[in-house]
Amino acid sequence: MESTISQIIGVFAIVAFAIAPHMKKKPELLICVTLGNFLTVVEFLLINSMTEVAVISISTIRTVTFFVFSRYDKRAPIWLLIAFMGMQGAAVYYTWKSWVSLLMLFDLVQSYGQWQTNMKVLRFLTIVGAIPIGIYNILVGGYTGAVNQFCQALSAAIALWQKHYRHPKQTDGTPPQ
Repeated sequence: MESTISQIIGVFAIVAFAIAPHMKKKPELLICVTLGNFLTVVEFLLINSMTEVAVISISTIRTVTFFVFSRYDKRAPIWLLIAFMGMQGAAVYYTWKSWVSLLMLFDLVQSYGQWQTNMKVLRFLTIVGAIPIGIYNILVGGYTGAVNQFCQALSAAIALWQKHYRHPKQTDGTPPQ
């Protein structure tokens, strides 16, 4: 029963994460990511995947913290990024079950992506981090979590294409339509 409920919650997380990369501004994107992270924590708590619960719980706090800074058009200090990355690494270490737990370290890539200010880089790093975490989810039985990660990667790739590569640069000085 917990597994079924877990997978249903995972579907709602998929929606939140799929919408996120298409937000125009970083604060809006981070709100969607926070909601998705919260739902993911509940999803993996129900299937007893404590590595993901720990790392994503820290990720949620990180995302909210970075959201607060971005609301004031500021970037969080580098020591805060390093602290969150250290906590995520420690979470993987202390919840270690097997080599599979190492795949959750790819959330560190997403930590950096959310910290820096370039939306193009953020979208690219979402793709880089989502694929190994999706593989982790398959290996621990979080199938909607895996779909979620692959949808995040696909959604970020579409947003990257639409917002950064779709229109060729104009040579007459006018902005692309």
